[in-house]
Amino acid sequence: MRDLMMNDKIMNDSLSMTLPDGRQLGYAEYGDLTGKPIFYFHGFPGSRLEAGHLQKIALSHHYRLIGIDRPGMGISSVESKRSILSWAEDVETFADFLGINKFSIVGHSGGAPFVAACAYKIPYRLHGAAIVSGIAPFEISEATASLARGNRFINGAIRTMPWIAKGLMKLSLTMFKKPWMLKQALKQMPDVDRLIVRSLGSNETISAVLSEPFKHGVVGAAQEFQLIVRPWEFDLANIKCPVTIWQGGLDKQVPLAHAKLYTKLIPNAKFIFLKQEGHLSLLVNHGDEILHSVCED
Repeated sequence: MRDLMMNDKIMNDSLSMTLPDGRQLGYAEYGDLTGKPIFYFHGFPGSRLEAGHLQKIALSHHYRLIGIDRPGMGISSVESKRSILSWAEDVETFADFLGINKFSIVGHSGGAPFVAACAYKIPYRLHGAAIVSGIAPFEISEATASLARGNRFINGAIRTMPWIAKGLMKLSLTMFKKPWMLKQALKQMPDVDRLIVRSLGSNETISAVLSEPFKHGVVGAAQEFQLIVRPWEFDLANIKCPVTIWQGGLDKQVPLAHAKLYTKLIPNAKFIFLKQEGHLSLLVNHGDEILHSVCED
């Protein structure tokens, strides 16, 4: 997984389909194209290319791993009236397009709400689901209280003044394009995560990968930021799909409290805690176990 990138190939994996409303849904395929299908939901902000982190693992274990761009990120069109739950509709349409009846889903970090949405709305299509280093609903007091003070302030500000999300995403894009700002951001990471980012290659390569979500500008990412800090429209307690919750002990981005909330609120959720892993290293270093967890018979 150290070759998060196989960069030249991954950057050309820009497939798309047309949804019934005319929007484009971007995706990239990795692994064994005849294998068990697993849909990968990227972080926030992120893109379909994140699934390339698991290319070798998917290939060696015969999984068909498909990364999908959410609306307004990567090469997917913006959807003006989207919600967290509407993602499940897009995913079901996408599966039909590929001729896939049942599939598994894995979501990392900001992809977690969208795993939960699918597990809630289309459990009959799912073989299994995994949330890795995932953010929990901020409407739950424990999820918000566990955040750093600055993040609590930003989330609260976006709930009351949603327009500032666009400015914050513009700032993120600027940071990704400035090597010195990127270097400062890397310093805040635990060593295990910094090694993963550095394995991508040069600063230019890292910047290109991090900038991929903003191909359509910042509107899609800003819209998603607004969605995830507001109530999610569904109750985790009503999820009837098997879900495995993964969390690293060195994660500085998503507190352990979020994983514990998911485990507590989703019926029969399984919790796996790896003390020496961080936000990124958990996915990279344990990708084989994570993918296996959603495909177990």
